[in-house]
Amino acid sequence: MKKSELDLRVDQIVKDTKNAYDRREKKLKKILKEAERAEDVYVIGRIHHLLSLCYFDLGSRNKILPHAVKAVDIFEKLNDKRMLARSYNLLGIAYLAQGNYLRAVEYYNRALEKTYRQKKPGIRRDVMQNNIAECYYLMGEYSTSIRLMKKCFSVIRTKRPNDHVNAVIYAINLSDDYEGMEQYENALETLDSVKPDVELLARDVLLWGYYARRCCVLYKIGKLEEAASYADLTIEAINNGYDSYEFHRDFEKIAKLEVRVGDYERAQGFADILTRYADTNGHTIDKIISKRVQANICIARGESDRALALYKELSSLYEKRVREQNAIQYESQKNVEAASREIANLMNKIRASEEKAERDPLSGLLNRGALINISSGFYQSAIEKGTTLGGVFLDIDFFKEYNDTYGHAAGDDAIRSIAKACLEEENGNVRFFRYGGDEFLGIVLGYRDGDLEKLALRLWERVRTSGIEHVKNPNGQCLTVSVGIVNINVKNSDDTVLDIIKYSDKALYHAKSAGKDDVYAICTAKQGELEYRRLVKP
Repeated sequence: MKKSELDLRVDQIVKDTKNAYDRREKKLKKILKEAERAEDVYVIGRIHHLLSLCYFDLGSRNKILPHAVKAVDIFEKLNDKRMLARSYNLLGIAYLAQGNYLRAVEYYNRALEKTYRQKKPGIRRDVMQNNIAECYYLMGEYSTSIRLMKKCFSVIRTKRPNDHVNAVIYAINLSDDYEGMEQYENALETLDSVKPDVELLARDVLLWGYYARRCCVLYKIGKLEEAASYADLTIEAINNGYDSYEFHRDFEKIAKLEVRVGDYERAQGFADILTRYADTNGHTIDKIISKRVQANICIARGESDRALALYKELSSLYEKRVREQNAIQYESQKNVEAASREIANLMNKIRASEEKAERDPLSGLLNRGALINISSGFYQSAIEKGTTLGGVFLDIDFFKEYNDTYGHAAGDDAIRSIAKACLEEENGNVRFFRYGGDEFLGIVLGYRDGDLEKLALRLWERVRTSGIEHVKNPNGQCLTVSVGIVNINVKNSDDTVLDIIKYSDKALYHAKSAGKDDVYAICTAKQGELEYRRLVKP
């Protein structure tokens, strides 16, 4: 499908703002307003998806949720499985950031379901399994996390041997799981297996994350000198400006282990990193981690007064965190509801606009442009339910003569009158279209033959008894219509929507050929010949 101009501009923004997420956020918000004015639903959904990613990369994890909800709402309505998988994943990340692990697992699993049997699933299955494994790890379900991480690691090794980045990520996570189960040798063996991959990595946060993970395991198995060397590498890297958020759990572990072996200087190095991060970001959970590490060091050094002061601060921070968690849950629900309402209002506005564009301005009936979408939907439903799909074709009798006698304004009134009769028959299974000048077509889902015939007869009689004069019509000198119908169980035949339209048109032609002001139905075809049945009693 050809991309819209707005979609191409979004592509350019992503390209121009690589790693410049502040600029990306501003540009995306600006073009979002244009997309909303243009009612480009796909681009609106894509921008909300990109804003969620943007806030994830900026570390503004509390801002991910409302945009992820909007993206999910839109792509669910568009049934775009590729973008929906990505958006479900982001919603999982949003709930994970809030500590709502069960909800995160729910949306990660939804994303995983959308990847089945998709050539371009939008997000890799191993990525989703890694995210689900992280939730189980955080809930203390290490054995479940190990099972999932083994699958991820196996996929990388067998199907993508050159994917060194994800090999290291999965090895780090799997070793973390093994450590949680106190299987330290398995943890170290896993990390050793990706040493060749580590050597190919650029000097970025993932490399230092690997060093921090090795440091944890080496301290646990008593290799203190080697552990200390990895601790120094990690501290040096983080002090050079790398964002350490993803590895704070390991830093706290390392500091505690170093305190245990009496290496207070290195423990203080990690405490300083965590304190700087907490002071910069101001997040309560980061302050809690920082204070816990500092208090642990003070106790080990015998600085009781300082430790007591830190524990008092921690007590206040824990209370604050509980209040924040409650507020987050409440605010999250409000954000979800507000985002859903916003998208629902937008979709209703767009549907109303589309409906208006699909309506014939004179008759108020749907136009031929709408016929394809609606009839295709009806046809698919008829196939799935094993029911009938019918066609009702109407044509005004002697309409040229009517216009010649009464004028085109009166002819327009006649069209509106017949359209009104058609609209009165519409429901969820019956839709009428203005097919041509004085031709009207109805598509009918799931009616029995007798019910469809009654509908056609009601229309015929309603027009005939409307009291509209037509002196040039020999059939009673009033306005009349000819009607043709057909009803087919499409699941048991090779007939398409076009065939149904064609058959009902043939039935209409037969009614007109028989003298007009009549209703005919097509019955079964015998030896290639169509059989017609007259519905108006003589």
